[in-house]
Amino acid sequence: MYYYLTIGPFEILLRIGIVLATSIIFGIVFLTYLRFRNRKMLLISAGFGTHVLYALITLPEIYNQGIHIDENLHLLIHLIALVFILLGILED
Repeated sequence: MYYYLTIGPFEILLRIGIVLATSIIFGIVFLTYLRFRNRKMLLISAGFGTHVLYALITLPEIYNQGIHIDENLHLLIHLIALVFILLGILED
């Protein structure tokens, strides 16, 4: 059975670029956590790590159109990541 891509080449490049950019930001934040070892950076790292995992999970949608994540699950993952980042920012 053949799957025909309904995703254009621009969206493929955009998704790969988002994964790379998010991974670089997560790497910088995680290295900062390793340097300072405080709870604030741990929470921020967890938030960006959640975004990286989300980006990696949605990457197979490019070549396998049978894999789809519900819109509510998309929003829940983003909400969890943003709550981690917010808690890290508000931590004193």
